[in-house]
Amino acid sequence: MASNQRRKTMRTILVPTDFSDNSQKALEFAQIIAERYDAGISLVHAYHPPIIDPNLPPEALVALAEQTEKIDREKLEAWEKECRQDGFACESKLVFGSATDVILDEVIEQKPILVVMGRTGKGGWLDKLMGSVATSVSAKAACPVLVLPPQAHTKDIKRIVYATELERPEENALGFAFNLAEHFNAELDLVKVNASFEVNVFDDEQFIGDIKATFGDKKYTLHAIDEESVVDGLQKYADKHHADLIVMATRKRDWLSGLINPSLSKKMVLASHIPILICHLEQMETLEA
Repeated sequence: MASNQRRKTMRTILVPTDFSDNSQKALEFAQIIAERYDAGISLVHAYHPPIIDPNLPPEALVALAEQTEKIDREKLEAWEKECRQDGFACESKLVFGSATDVILDEVIEQKPILVVMGRTGKGGWLDKLMGSVATSVSAKAACPVLVLPPQAHTKDIKRIVYATELERPEENALGFAFNLAEHFNAELDLVKVNASFEVNVFDDEQFIGDIKATFGDKKYTLHAIDEESVVDGLQKYADKHHADLIVMATRKRDWLSGLINPSLSKKMVLASHIPILICHLEQMETLEA
């Protein structure tokens, strides 16, 4: 009972794993954040038997499924044990099903403050072509999702780039970014990229005033840059200023807007070589210190 009560009250960071090297890096990054927020780690692995000859006898198929489950469970338990040895409260869960569905279900059930996951594990080029599990989860999860690309070697967060459009209220997502910056004593740069074909309807000063009114004397800088695309502009700025994390706010899109102009956040998740945090404006809750 005490364990269940702690589970209900303790902050949790959900870390999906496929046991790849990048999943290991995602876990290490999650531990860095968990240490700052006094949060526990929840590991989840979605398993299913490998694609094989369907003409095999039923008993052979059952045996293979059981073997796959046993091997994956042993791996997951080893990860949980190592995480506990590192000093973190940690639980793990092995679930049969597709990775995207399992992760999204666990987000609903566990209500973590954050999901931290690797972008590319076993998918390779097909992962980028068809859209990775990470892009699907970051687009649909009911909490912020931090995606770690395979090129990332982040060990700390010293500078955060927050991508702002200055076209809509973003206080919830901005509050999350400010909270992260304060926990890591990091610099926070608000960056608007003026690019062709991007919406620019409202006066920027209106939203700049809202930010000042909401966040008062919190420390940040605001920059507007011109670039051919938002993705290129953000990455160039982040590289030039040695950013450790890019934060993007997004909101639900209808099917037509998705066909006309695919989500910028999805493009960034697939293209960025810097860790990227996706926050959904409709679902954000500002973290308390």
